[in-house]
Amino acid sequence: MTENTVNGQRALVVWDPVFQEVLSERDWRFAKFRTTLPQSASSPLYGYKYAYALPADFLRFIRPRRKPPIQNPAYWAWYGDGWYHKHDLPVSPFGFPYVVETLADANKYLLTDYDNSDLNKPLSITYIRLISDLTQLMPGFVNCLAWRLAQELSIAITEDLKKWQGAEAAYKEALNSAEAQNECLDFSFDEEGSQSWISAGRFAG
Repeated sequence: MTENTVNGQRALVVWDPVFQEVLSERDWRFAKFRTTLPQSASSPLYGYKYAYALPADFLRFIRPRRKPPIQNPAYWAWYGDGWYHKHDLPVSPFGFPYVVETLADANKYLLTDYDNSDLNKPLSITYIRLISDLTQLMPGFVNCLAWRLAQELSIAITEDLKKWQGAEAAYKEALNSAEAQNECLDFSFDEEGSQSWISAGRFAG
């Protein structure tokens, strides 16, 4: 992309939006981050009482699951838009409606009625962040990114719709393959079954 060529310039133009798009496609573990938010001195004009400035690298909150591996109420709960693990919420504490909007200073804020003055329960979020250190990218993500870039550039470079369609199909397949790699980075007892169940299967008979 640093080459002073037509195709180099094309790649440079689409790099940022395509990179952020692919980064937003999944809850990539290398891009998943937890942080607390300080309450802003700025307040919404109406509708909500408080504003919390979102991090500069914020892309989106983590997504819910359509169906948890094990619907154990001790671990999983339905929070309006899907199943969330109780230790893995997009916004915590849960129970206060919120929206993400831009205020007068052109920065993004989380607006809510939750008062963060109780320091024992700070407002915290789990989100997908914009990665700047490319060494953190896992191989499956890099493969997805390559195919998505190929799709974006295919028409301009080859003027061949079939190339675009082929890259689109390869990108979707790469996302499915990378998902398995991504899931391998997590382990929870409630997702994998109890240790007693595993032992029984291993040593029985």
